[in-house]
Amino acid sequence: MPKISKHKCKCGSVFTQKYNLNRHKQTACPLEKVKKRFSCECGSIFTEKGSLVNHKRAACPLEEVKIRFPCECGSIFTQKCRLGLHKKTSCPLETVKIRFPCECGSIFTQKSSLVHHKKTACSLEKIKIRLTCECGSSFTSKSSLTKHKQTVCSLETVKIRFPCECGSSFSEKSTLAKHKQHDH
Repeated sequence: MPKISKHKCKCGSVFTQKYNLNRHKQTACPLEKVKKRFSCECGSIFTEKGSLVNHKRAACPLEEVKIRFPCECGSIFTQKCRLGLHKKTSCPLETVKIRFPCECGSIFTQKSSLVHHKKTACSLEKIKIRLTCECGSSFTSKSSLTKHKQTVCSLETVKIRFPCECGSSFSEKSTLAKHKQHDH
């Protein structure tokens, strides 16, 4: 396992990247007296410049020109892509909406959702992806069944566990890594 370099702050916080440590010191560390803040004329304060810019574009009450994308139905969006999605899927004024209907009567706004529905839940489909564990639990993907057997199945005697030096044990390696990052 590769060694993860740690960057520790005087307050006890630990970071895997030096950039995150520096940002923490500038914006959130309780021991640092000078914190970088980005203030808006309306009184709102942000720790990151990007958040201030987004606030001014979309929500600041003092800004006269806000980037707004209105729909004819009265809905207003701060992003053009959200307006487009609204018009394609749910605007009551649009007559042509992107819809993916299933023969069983269910309707989906995304094709991937329809495909997943047909594979796993459609009452009209004869062949559904169903993988069953000996304990009776049912899964729609092999990876879910494998994970179940490795971590929680009551019939499996050998479960994958990842122990920590502190005595805690985790069923997933990524959870152990997060634990070590935050607690050590």
